[in-house]
Order: sequence, then C-alpha cells, then structure tokens
Amino acid sequence: MQNMLKTKAKNFFFVLGMLCLLLFCIRMWVVLTFGEIHILQILWHIEKAHTLTGFDQNITLHFCLAMGICLALCWLWYRLFYKRKFLKEKTFDHFFSFLIVLFCFFVSYDMYHTFAFEEFIKMEQAEYDEKKDFFLHHYSVPKSEDVVFEHKNNLIIILLESFAANLRVTEDDTTCYIPRLETLYTKYQHHGQLINCTGSTWTIGALTSWFFGVPLKLPYGVDKNKYLTESFLPHATSIFDIIAENGYANYLFLGSYAKFAGMNYLFKRGNFTIYDSKYFEEQGKINEENTSEWGVRDFFLYDEVYKKYLELRMQDTPFVLFMQTIDTHFPGYCSEEKRKYGDIRDSWLDADGMLYDFMQKMVPFIEQDNVTILIFGDHTPMGKTLAANRKSPLFNLFAGKNAPQIPADKLTQKINPMDIAPTILQAAGAKWNNNQFGLGISIFSEDKSFSETEGIEQLDEKLLYYSKFYDKFF
Repeated sequence: MQNMLKTKAKNFFFVLGMLCLLLFCIRMWVVLTFGEIHILQILWHIEKAHTLTGFDQNITLHFCLAMGICLALCWLWYRLFYKRKFLKEKTFDHFFSFLIVLFCFFVSYDMYHTFAFEEFIKMEQAEYDEKKDFFLHHYSVPKSEDVVFEHKNNLIIILLESFAANLRVTEDDTTCYIPRLETLYTKYQHHGQLINCTGSTWTIGALTSWFFGVPLKLPYGVDKNKYLTESFLPHATSIFDIIAENGYANYLFLGSYAKFAGMNYLFKRGNFTIYDSKYFEEQGKINEENTSEWGVRDFFLYDEVYKKYLELRMQDTPFVLFMQTIDTHFPGYCSEEKRKYGDIRDSWLDADGMLYDFMQKMVPFIEQDNVTILIFGDHTPMGKTLAANRKSPLFNLFAGKNAPQIPADKLTQKINPMDIAPTILQAAGAKWNNNQFGLGISIFSEDKSFSETEGIEQLDEKLLYYSKFYDKFF
C-alpha cells in the first residue's frame, strides 16, 4: 500500500513538472514573439483560435522550435525521474519534491505578473451592480440621421504600431528616437496627453476604441461573442458605419494578413476595401526586400497609400485612406544598412524617417487639398521596453487646413483612445448634438475626456468592471 502511494505521488509530481515545462516554453515563445501581452489579449485569440491565421512562416517555425525545446526538456525530466542512477529514493523524496514545488511557484508567479492575471481575476470575481456599470450610465452615440456633414473632408488615418511619444529602452533613457517627427509638432497640431486606457493596450483593442468609442472587452461567459458570423460588435454603432452611409469610399492598407485577430471583420464596418499582405502577394508585389516576419514593410505601404491618394484626389467621391504600420512591432524590423543599435531602436529611427518623408511629400496637398491627416500610435511598445514606456503618452499628429482646432485648455488635459472616435468623425466634417461618441469625447471639443473627469486609474477600474450593457454589443 505504501509503495502504491509512493508511485502515485511520483507520477503526480512527474506530470506536474511536465505541465510546468510546457507552460514555461509557451510563455517564453509568447514573450519573445509578441512581448508581455495582457491576459485579455491572449484569451481573445484563444477564443477565436482561427483568427491566428496570417502568421509569417518564421513565427510558426519559432513556435515549433519552442515545442522542440519543450520536448527535449521533458525527455530530460523523464530521464532524471525514472532512469536516474546517481540518486537514492530518499534523496528523490526530498530534493525532487522541493524542486518541482519551487519550479511551479516560479512559473505561476511569473505568468501571473507577466500577463496581468490580477486584472482578469478582479473582473471575474466582481458581483454585478447596475450602479457601477459605467457603460450603462455614460455611453452615448448619435443616431445616423442626426449626424450632419456640413462639408466632407477626405481623411488619411495612420496607425503607428507600438509607438509612444517618448520612446525609450530604459526609464532613464533620454535619447530622442523621433527627432524629425518632433519638428512637426510646431507645424501641425499635437496633443501630449493621449494615454491608453483598459482594453486599448493592443492593436485590435485600440482600433475598437477608434471605431466604437469603447474599449475591447471579452463577453461574459463562453461562446457569447458572435461577431465572426455577423459583424465586429454587431450591436454597437461605429463611426465608419456613419461615414460609409454618407458616401465615403474607405480603403485599408495593412502590412499583415487582415484575418489576424479578426481585423477583416472589424473593417467590414465601413465597407473598407482591404489591401493586405495577401492582396499584395496575389498582385506579385511581394519580394524579400519589402517583407518581414510580420508582413509587408512600411516603406512599401507609404508608397502605396501615396499612389492611391494621387488616384483618388481628383475624384468627387470623399474617401478615407487608413494605413497600419508594422515595422515597429516587437522586436522591430529595419533594413540592415540602416541599423545602428541592433535592436528595436533601429525600427523607431527608421519609422521616424519614413513618416517624416511621407509628410513632406504630402505638404502641397495638406496646404491645398481638402484632406486631413490624422496619425496615432495604437499603444506603447511591448517586449523588453514595456516597463520603460508603459506610462508614456502616445504619438499623435493632426494636419490639414480644414482640421478643427484643439482648444488650448484641452492640451493640458488627459485624453484616451476612445476619444479618437468622435475626433475622426468631426475631422471628416460631421456634426451632431454633442461631442461624444460611445465613451469618447472629441479632442477638438472643450468638453473634458473621461480620463480627465474620472482620473486615469479610476477610469481603468470602471472600464474593467463587468458591464451587462456592453454585453449587448455582442
């Protein structure tokens, strides 16, 4: 009987060790590939596993390599456990039991902090109280018929991947990595207090805020999210629904594959024509010089957007050109001849030059044409520089003779990505009975953002709290 219990205990600790090794290897692959991402981001992709399509083959190979390392470690673990000849049974009982418990504690503690499990647990454990449902009491969108376009401005919207205003690799790093872009602050409008809120700290979350004026939250319970068979947040109103209804032709230029993370479903809102890596591949425009592990390089996209603008500017139909950069995604991509540091800083310097050059090419059109250019970083950098950039405001720029003015008082107030939704709509020339869309308050208005009235940390707490009202969007 005693031997049977010992055998069961031994097998239990062996399996526990194997599971810890598997989790550790998966954790290492996720962090090395994507950076220290939020648990809600991981759960989003797990729930919609087939939205992970679009990976470069190298990323898939890296995953296979990680699993190969895991198998090697598991084999070594097995040898130590069952084939050892240098340890006595009594030594096993003490040493290996302690080692396994210590390793389990280390892996659990590391993953708990790396992927921000604390916020998820807090959200799941909270009992619903209608009085605390921030969305229920503050969400507001205009009816489509109440939105009036006094004039229709063409828009170029550029999403800068993982791009903060004060990029740094350590907290005491004072190097300026975007010197050319900073010279544009005196020429065009810029807001220095755009800070991420809960649910907007990764690309699809930030875009949800831009489209709907609300952050991306997971539905409560299993299989509640039906957007893949209908539309992205099918029961929420998007600014691009309204823009499309008012005769705009909308185009998305994307370096990666549009199916990744459900991006293609999001951009169905507004009937966007999508030019992604798959499209460019089918057109025979892909080669070794203009691609990276994540897809088509940014210099190629800037050229494609510029060509499309030249094509559309002479037409009567108003349009939106929406471009997403990709080179500054962790770990950063830069042509070898331009490398200076050998890390993500090279991609920052390269992005600085590419966007500046694009803006210089657009100067005649900014001054003469009916076009407004809106540029925003989607979130702060991930990976090794996450901690150093966590509190940095996001890069942004507003250029165009018809762009509304940001009130002077607003420049010192905190704003968030949800505020970008009504800002885009007003930049297009729209007006309605207030300056709010969803939970976003237009940056062009004197009304204060919820980040300012509630406080940044307090707003994050309220957005994290479960909302029955938000669940209706699914």
